[in-house]
Amino acid sequence: MIVFVDASGSVIAKNDAAKEIIAEDNDYQGMTHAICNRCDGYTNEYDLQSCVNCFLEAKEIGNSSFQVFMKTTHGTIEPFTATYQTIDEATGVKAFTLQNVSPQIERHDKMYQRQMMQKTIHAQENERKRISRELHDSVIQEMMNVDIELRLMKYQKDVDSLIHNSSKIEGLVTKLIDDIRNLSVELRPSSLDDLGLDAAFKSYFKQVEENYGIHVIYHCNLLTQRFDNEIETVIYRIVQEAVFNAIKYAEIDFVDVDIEVTDERLVAKVVDKGKGFDKSAQPKGTGLGLYGMNERAELINAKVNIDTDIGKGTSVTVEVPL
Repeated sequence: MIVFVDASGSVIAKNDAAKEIIAEDNDYQGMTHAICNRCDGYTNEYDLQSCVNCFLEAKEIGNSSFQVFMKTTHGTIEPFTATYQTIDEATGVKAFTLQNVSPQIERHDKMYQRQMMQKTIHAQENERKRISRELHDSVIQEMMNVDIELRLMKYQKDVDSLIHNSSKIEGLVTKLIDDIRNLSVELRPSSLDDLGLDAAFKSYFKQVEENYGIHVIYHCNLLTQRFDNEIETVIYRIVQEAVFNAIKYAEIDFVDVDIEVTDERLVAKVVDKGKGFDKSAQPKGTGLGLYGMNERAELINAKVNIDTDIGKGTSVTVEVPL
């Protein structure tokens, strides 16, 4: 569709397709800045919908196109790709061309939703595989050890051997309980739902220090502040993954974790002074840990930045706009 306006911004002519935007009645035809009455702002590099530096006020937009939101005669607000060019220098007449991009945006949104669903399923499957490995390598192995010791007890006749094996089984069962508890915390710590990020991190870092002997230097200004469940879950998982990667690959004795909230954003940062790695090279393992961080961050419109180099340690920062 195309609309012609004079130097004052009045509509002087339009094609039939433009009637979707500017009705046929005389109130709009020739009305000063009639386009403004139908415009709901345009997209620039800073704002989604804004009237700052409006194209109608500009001397010349040039050949570049931009996106503008227009009110239609059907009562809806729809996005259009637009150009605004001078076609007669003497009279100042300009041509305002529009192309409705709602169908393309709808297709893009559906494609994006489908991609996010695929990524979510992919992440869920990887999590299931990890849980399966944890169950097999720890819980099932411990249960098999208990089963073996119980079978041996059937053939033991002296009291001392029975007491010794009973103590051994007791130790195996205690370890089994700890393994199940740890796995439960990794899956979904109850403190995250009940008390929030700060409490969940304190519990997790205590477990890290007990299980791996790695000291976690933790700073947080959240206190009891809560966020949307999705934000808390994503932040917890990304920090958890970053700490685990540091333990697994960095060869460190301690790791720094900082959680800070301001009026504009929530920032979580995990820093180690370990081996670091070459970001341009294939990371150790499957690389799904780093991939998963970005996947999770996309779900809450957050950004993940990984700063690392060989011999210089690694810094993982995630920022969530609030």
